Amino acid sequence: MRLQRVEWSRQARRDAADAADWYVTQGGLALGERFLSEVQASLQQVARFPASGSLRHAEYFVGLPAPLRFLPIKTFERYLLYYLDLPTHVEVIRVWDASRGLQVLLEAGE
Repeated sequence: MRLQRVEWSRQARRDAADAADWYVTQGGLALGERFLSEVQASLQQVARFPASGSLRHAEYFVGLPAPLRFLPIKTFERYLLYYLDLPTHVEVIRVWDASRGLQVLLEAGE
């Protein structure tokens, strides 16, 4: 099985770093590192099985080069890894805190 190459948008990197920083302030360095480790595990799953993410929110994001997919980050399931399954690679668009709501994500994408 061939792994898809994974590329991050600038915003997705910022999202992951901000979330990890928040977890560090809430529970210490080990919690922040665990969050990043779970993000990495989610990326590996997406690289292996890019079509495995949910398309549930794709209809709200028209005009993208591929349907928008998401995968909850294991043990930090309020965070969703949003990505595009493109022919040459997987592009991570956001690492989104779902408690902020879909409407805020829609407004951020405008």
